[in-house]
Amino acid sequence: MPSLRIGVALAVAASMTAPALARSAADDLRERLGAIFDTSDVNALWAAKVVSLDTGQVIFERNPRLLVMPASTMKVVTLAVAAERLGWDARFTTRLETTGPIEDGVLRGDLIVTGDGDPTIGEGEDAPHVLDQWAGRLATLGIRRIEGRLIGDDDVLPDQAFGAGWAWDDLAFGFAAPVGALQFHEGSAQVVIAAGPRPGTPATIRLEPASTELVLTGEVTTTGPDTPAAVYTRRRPFSRTLEVTGTVPRGGRDYVRTVSTDNPTRGLLLAFRETLGRFGIAVSGDVADIDEIAPKPTGPRRLLLLHESAPLREIGIRLMKVSQNLIAETLRARIGLASDVPDVDPLAAASGPYERTLATWGVPVEDVILADGSGLSRYDYLTVDALVAVLRHMAQDPRHAAAFQATLPILGVDGTLERRLRGTRAEGRIRAKTGSMTNVRALAGYVTTIAGERLAFAIIANNFKVRGSAIDVVTDRALDALVAKDRGCCASGSGSR
Repeated sequence: MPSLRIGVALAVAASMTAPALARSAADDLRERLGAIFDTSDVNALWAAKVVSLDTGQVIFERNPRLLVMPASTMKVVTLAVAAERLGWDARFTTRLETTGPIEDGVLRGDLIVTGDGDPTIGEGEDAPHVLDQWAGRLATLGIRRIEGRLIGDDDVLPDQAFGAGWAWDDLAFGFAAPVGALQFHEGSAQVVIAAGPRPGTPATIRLEPASTELVLTGEVTTTGPDTPAAVYTRRRPFSRTLEVTGTVPRGGRDYVRTVSTDNPTRGLLLAFRETLGRFGIAVSGDVADIDEIAPKPTGPRRLLLLHESAPLREIGIRLMKVSQNLIAETLRARIGLASDVPDVDPLAAASGPYERTLATWGVPVEDVILADGSGLSRYDYLTVDALVAVLRHMAQDPRHAAAFQATLPILGVDGTLERRLRGTRAEGRIRAKTGSMTNVRALAGYVTTIAGERLAFAIIANNFKVRGSAIDVVTDRALDALVAKDRGCCASGSGSR
C-alpha cells in the first residue's frame, strides 16, 4: 500500500510539472518583454501585442486597445482589404482611344489616354518599355502622324488627390506624390545635382525625367571635398516651382533627391509624346489634361490599345517591400471605385468597404480611424489589436496566406528590413511591415521562433523625442526575445544564429 501511494504521488507530480514549467516560461517571456519596453533609455508611448498563430494564445500585450499613429503599417490594412475585395489577380487598365479615323497614316483626331490609376507605368527598370509598346502598337496600325491633341482622361479619380493630414512640408518629396487616374514614374522625378569645378562655384541641377514640368529655382553651391552635402527642396502645394538650395562637395558623386511632380497626367503625356517621336509618330496638337479642355471630347471612342498592369499579387510586393505610398493610395481609390456608393469621391467612398471588411475579421469600427491608405497622414489611428487581427486573418485564410506573406520585407534579407539584425539568429525568421515618420516607429508582421512556432505581432511607438534608431534598438530586443521563445534568451538581445 505505501508503494502504491508513492507511485500515485509521483504520477501526480509528473503531470503537474509540464504545465507549471510552461506557465513559468510564458511568465518569464512576458516579464522580459515588459522590461524591454520599460527601458529607462527611451521615453515613448508603446503599444504592442503578440499572438501565437498555432495556439491562439496571447503571448504579450501592452495598450492593445489604445489608438496610436501607425505610420506605414497602415499598408498592412490597405493591402489586406484590397486583396479581400479586389482579389490578388486584380489589374489596372489603361486605354488608348480615339474619336477620329486613321487615313493614309494619319490619325485625324485626338489620341486619348484613359486610365483608372495604374501606379506601375514608368516604374522599375523595364518601365520605359511600356510606352515603347504603346508607340509600337500605333506604328503597326500605320499611324505616322496624329492631327489632333494628346489628351489624358483622368476623370475617374479627382485631381491632386493628396491625403488628409499629410504634412505640407512633405509635399515636395517623392513619397508624398498625389494619386491620380493617370500616373507616371510613381508621380515623382529626380533632382540630380553635380558639383562645380571648384569650391564656391554653382553646381548644375537637372531633372530626370526631363519631361516633368517642374520649374527649378534656387542655387546649390560647391564646397570642399571633405564637407557633407546639405541640399533642401521646397515646393508649395499645387505649385510647379521647385526651390533647390544648399551645398554639395566637389569631387563626389552626383547628389540625387526624389521629388513629387505637379501634374501626373501631364507627366505621362509628355513622356509618351517623346516616345512617339522616337517611333517616328508626330503629334501636331497640344498635350492636355482633359480638365483643361472645354468642351471635352464627345462622341464614341474607338479602342486602339488596352494595357493591363501586373496583378495585385505582384504590385503588392513593391508596395510593402519598399513602402510605396502612391501604390497604397491608388489601392484605396480602387477600393472606393469598386464600392456600391455611386457619385461619391472614391477616396471618401473607400471608408465603408474598409470598415465592413475589417468588421468581418473581428475588428471593431472604433479601433481604426482611416484618413488615407498609406499611413502618411497624421490623422490615421489604429490599435495593435486591430493590426494583429488583420495579420491573423491573412495568415489563416488559405486564399491570402502565401500571397500576403510574400509581399512582406524579410528581416536581414530584403526591403526596408534588409539591414536590420543581419547576422543574428533573428535573420530570415521575421516578415514584417515597417512604419516610420516623425515621432512614430512601427513594425507589424510574423515571427517564426527557433522552436518553429508562428507568431503574429505589432509593435508601435509614438510620442518620443529620441532618434528612430533608438526605438529600433528596443524593438529589435523584443524581436530577439520572441525568436528565442521556449529556448531561453540572451541578455544582450542580439544573439547568434
